Amino acid sequence: MSDTSSQTSGRGAGAGFMAELNRDKEHRDKSGSLKPLSRLWPFVARYPGKIAIFLFFLVVAAFLSLALPSAARLLVDCGFGDNTAALSYCKNFALGDPAAISSYFRLAVILAILVGLTSALRFYYVSVLGQRVITDLRRAVYDHLLSLSPTFYERIRTGEVLSRLTTDTTLIETVIGSSVSFALRSIATTLGALILMLLVSWKLTLMVIAIGPVVVLPAIFLGRRIQRLSRDSQDRLADASARAGESLGAIQTVQAFTRENDERAAFGDTAESTFTANRARLLARSFMTAVIFSGGLVAMIFIFWYGATEVTKGNISAGEILQFSMLAFFAVSGAGFLTETWAEFLRAAGATERLMELLDETPDIAAPPEARTLGKTHGEVRFDNISFAYPSRASDSVLDSVSFTVAPGETVALVGPSGAGKSTIFQLLLRFYDPTSGIISIDTIPYRELSPDSIRQQFAIVQQATPLFSGSAMENIRYGRIEATDDEVIAAAKAAYADQFIRRLPDGYNTDLGERATTLSGGQRQRIAIARAILRNAPVLLLDEATSALDAESEQAVQRAFTEISRDRTTLVIAHRLATVLSADRIIVMNEGCIVEEGTHTELVAQNGLYARLARLQFDQARETEAALSG
Repeated sequence: MSDTSSQTSGRGAGAGFMAELNRDKEHRDKSGSLKPLSRLWPFVARYPGKIAIFLFFLVVAAFLSLALPSAARLLVDCGFGDNTAALSYCKNFALGDPAAISSYFRLAVILAILVGLTSALRFYYVSVLGQRVITDLRRAVYDHLLSLSPTFYERIRTGEVLSRLTTDTTLIETVIGSSVSFALRSIATTLGALILMLLVSWKLTLMVIAIGPVVVLPAIFLGRRIQRLSRDSQDRLADASARAGESLGAIQTVQAFTRENDERAAFGDTAESTFTANRARLLARSFMTAVIFSGGLVAMIFIFWYGATEVTKGNISAGEILQFSMLAFFAVSGAGFLTETWAEFLRAAGATERLMELLDETPDIAAPPEARTLGKTHGEVRFDNISFAYPSRASDSVLDSVSFTVAPGETVALVGPSGAGKSTIFQLLLRFYDPTSGIISIDTIPYRELSPDSIRQQFAIVQQATPLFSGSAMENIRYGRIEATDDEVIAAAKAAYADQFIRRLPDGYNTDLGERATTLSGGQRQRIAIARAILRNAPVLLLDEATSALDAESEQAVQRAFTEISRDRTTLVIAHRLATVLSADRIIVMNEGCIVEEGTHTELVAQNGLYARLARLQFDQARETEAALSG
């Protein structure tokens, strides 16, 4: 059992995940400005060419869109009725004979096609820009996450990090890829429409401006409510996702305890709450749509009525009324769209803030400004008066004044009760943490003078949990040394006694093992992990209960392999089964964070201390079991 048990599993991890989500919800509720979006500018500014092309098509599309009402005016004033009485300006825009109706329809068709093309190009370039920015942002966040120390992952759950990496970036992608484009287009068309409206009829323009707040203000109010409901629906969705993640991540436990129906009911409740929250959001959004459209249409009808009276008086032409009405529709709908997208911008601002919190995190373990570089070391490891407590529980000391030296090529076993600090020593050796006090060194060079990467390159580890990845057996073994040849991978598998069962897989070494290699038995996974460590060929080998999942026959075979590869490197072994460390050059016995005994198996048994007591318990139990089986 690892000493870093603070990262709980099952329902405990789920409860922590939900607590993190609730804290995140409170943080989002306090967000009320677009200022966090400015942090995206460095990612956007990398592509000035794409920005320039997008802005060009944005301006052209907005200009051509605003020309559509003028084209409609031409169609009415110049294309209908008695062409001999056509207005004098008509002939300036006719594509062909000014007296022919088709001349003005040709112009309208060409204009409509240009509007469609430029709008499509505007959408394409801003969407590509958005995808490019989001890809860069995701890579930057993920790259940074890989550099953070384990201390960070004690404070925040992996599920929450992945939620920020996926859900939050999707929110930002929506804004950059579409909402920004539509918002800028709405601003351009609204301002342009207002200017053109003034040129057509300043009286009608003032009427529209007076009617505008009747449409816009309810939209703003409803937009804020939609924002709150959107946050609530997001949280309900997170509840459902967290519940599903817990159950599916421990599906064998769920099925073994026949809790499928309970899990179905629990997930059903969270899914229904998600539906209820989304229904409320959709109702508010639908009502806002009704207000905007109804208000806009009523305003348009009122303008037509007033315009009709002006036409009968001869103060304005029918074409001008149509032109003004279309411009007014552009202005009102554009303003309405801006109020509707405000909530999206605020959500994206909150998402940006959460992502930037990740990027603002600094690793607790970082390379010093002038870090020394390491070649391949001899593998001497020294602990000098080391004390340590995990940052998440700083008052609970895990190691207390621990000192020992492992000579190059020496095999040292760490034994003792659970919680004695054995796995913590491995955590410190790999520099996942720095000690509270004392000095750790490799080949007499203090760790604090070296970068974490250069230290970790000196180690190969076989962990008790046997973490493997989706992919083939070949890829999982090659994870230990990515440049290794196929022959070297196979040689490592043979040394770990994994070659035989790998070749029996459907596609041999190229068989996809599935997520976390769950298609293999525990012993098979452990032998692949052992092969991975053998392939790494590092000066120091760390074995954390490396044979715990093996049967007796496989354990003996792997022990012979370890004996062979340990001859040329320093080896530290954590073992609860003392039979696996009898041949160690030295055994260090730990209890409650301190070294209490040290020596060979024979010497420690003779001391009749903690080791001797543990040995008697295990070996007597083994003899009783053997006798019972033989009887």
